[in-house]
Amino acid sequence: MPESNTGIKNYKFILIAIAFVSLIIAWANPLLGTKYESVKREGIDVIFAIDVSKSMDAKDVIPSRMLKAKQLVSNTIDEMSNDRIGLIVFAGNAYLQMPVTVDYSGAKMYLKTINTNMAPKQGTAISEAINLAINSFDEEAEAYKTLVLISDGEDHDGDAEAMIAQAKEQGIIVHAIGVGSDQGAKIPIDNSGNFKTDDNGEFVTTKLNEEMLEELANLGGGQYFNASTPDLSEKLILALKGQESRLIDEKVFTSFKNHFPLFLSIALALLFIEFLIPERKSKRLPW
Repeated sequence: MPESNTGIKNYKFILIAIAFVSLIIAWANPLLGTKYESVKREGIDVIFAIDVSKSMDAKDVIPSRMLKAKQLVSNTIDEMSNDRIGLIVFAGNAYLQMPVTVDYSGAKMYLKTINTNMAPKQGTAISEAINLAINSFDEEAEAYKTLVLISDGEDHDGDAEAMIAQAKEQGIIVHAIGVGSDQGAKIPIDNSGNFKTDDNGEFVTTKLNEEMLEELANLGGGQYFNASTPDLSEKLILALKGQESRLIDEKVFTSFKNHFPLFLSIALALLFIEFLIPERKSKRLPW
């Protein structure tokens, strides 16, 4: 075309190309720069120790003892704000599932993985769980520490009372939550409807040892709750809030700033300029 200007077309193509690259960068949503903020939290340290022995698969509470315990912890975490939390699981031995942290989403993620197949040795080593909790709390804090034991209390070892006394000496308040019923239930061993039997071929029935758990809570200066109590998570939160809180966290974190509006603005501006530039020759332009 005689009126067409090749030089202008090249400039328009360059503008479009730069605008296209800017759009890609904006779409990638670049996070640039750092911003340091100081965050202060006042609360207490709470460790949930959950029994993962096979008896926790019994279904004398709906949907099962294990799922009931996990629901309770999850609902309690939802009601918490500034407290630090940790997770311990125990059966024949105790294991630290998650150290004390303010990462609630991480705690709920770990909570989902808890099941009765994660402990190779069976039993109810409550004393080991208490000892592990003592060693997992902040040693510098003389108080503001709480252990919440969640178990059916069956087949427990005989050292739990002594460990409770040691925990109390270190300023740890111990609450206990009993999961199960007095009538008890058979213990499932698979998903096919088979149940655990004794040496005589009789079904083994597991029952809630409520008296023992209540005694542990009394020795630990805490409260005992039955898992079937309505609005239990709210009552547990009230018990936790009744404790004196402290400044438990003052950390600096990095906050990145989104820069996609900048690159989007550049792209739109270049496209607008490209639209205004005519492709035909003009006496006013030198090219």
